[in-house]
Amino acid sequence: MKLGIAVVYMVSERNERLLDLHLSQIEKNTTIPYTIYAAVNHLLPRFVQKLQDHPQVKICPCETYVPGSGLLRQDREQLAAKGLAFLDSKYEHSWYLEQLIRQAIDDGVTHVAMFHVDSFPVRFGWDKELVAKLSNRCVLAGTTRDTTTDYKPLTAGILFPREFHLRYQPRLLLTQEQTDSADYQRYRQACPHSGGSGVGYGFRMFLEELTWYPLVRSNLGGNHALFGMVHGDMIFHLMAAAVVDQQNGVDYTVRASQRRGLVGAMARLAVVLIPERLRRGLRNRLSGHIRKWYRSSDRQDWERERAMLLDDPEKYLAYLRTGINSPDSTRQPGKWNADRRQSVRAPQVG
Repeated sequence: MKLGIAVVYMVSERNERLLDLHLSQIEKNTTIPYTIYAAVNHLLPRFVQKLQDHPQVKICPCETYVPGSGLLRQDREQLAAKGLAFLDSKYEHSWYLEQLIRQAIDDGVTHVAMFHVDSFPVRFGWDKELVAKLSNRCVLAGTTRDTTTDYKPLTAGILFPREFHLRYQPRLLLTQEQTDSADYQRYRQACPHSGGSGVGYGFRMFLEELTWYPLVRSNLGGNHALFGMVHGDMIFHLMAAAVVDQQNGVDYTVRASQRRGLVGAMARLAVVLIPERLRRGLRNRLSGHIRKWYRSSDRQDWERERAMLLDDPEKYLAYLRTGINSPDSTRQPGKWNADRRQSVRAPQVG
């Protein structure tokens, strides 16, 4: 077997330790001979050199994404409210991943995996365990955020055999024709999801009546609904590492119904009491206010998880997996603001 790992490296200056951790965890826990296929179009020169010096990394020439070129009709309708950077991120990231996947398969790998720079394996032998889950019908193993509201493979952790790609030619994102189709409406009903990267793989498997092995949240420690998630006790994903320094926030990443407190309780009650059409109208009117309300606390939550990870990776990851020995999350006031002033803008990963 030969494993090709596709990663789009979008790393701000202050996250060099995160990059080092990502590389070391892959090396520590992967048992199949592997090559990391790296896109570095927006990477700082000294980080490019770091990857060039790594024996398992192959830097791949990739055509540069043209901002806005991937947007679908429904995205353009939201431009004024959400902004180009937020809507465009998944298209840019997928643009580079598609090129890396093709290069890995052209090189003859038997299996392809994908990670983000803030995701990596945390269990030794993860690769062979996931390969063992695959069959003629089960053609992919992948992380998923939520099996009820966002049930699709997430590119923070995916593995599949080359035959799946060669036979079915899946794409990470959907075309306008696909999203307008009756087949996609059936898929949305069967597998509710957001439209992020990976949905195209889910749709292709649905159409071909194939199955996949989902790696769901397995945290025994950690309380945040999204940040610092372990999937299947195999793959860790901090989430949003390339987003934060670009947008000075993590944007609206957690549904109101997943929140704690009064707003979360009201959102969950609304699902029961208010018809969907009226809820959609309320969301459209209130989403901007809700995003602003939570933006600061989300940023603080994300910075706390990042700090605990980088201060003591072994202890933090062990805590997330076992729930034992919570790391000390105390930080000096304003410390993450000082870190952020040293950062550079990085393209967003959705």
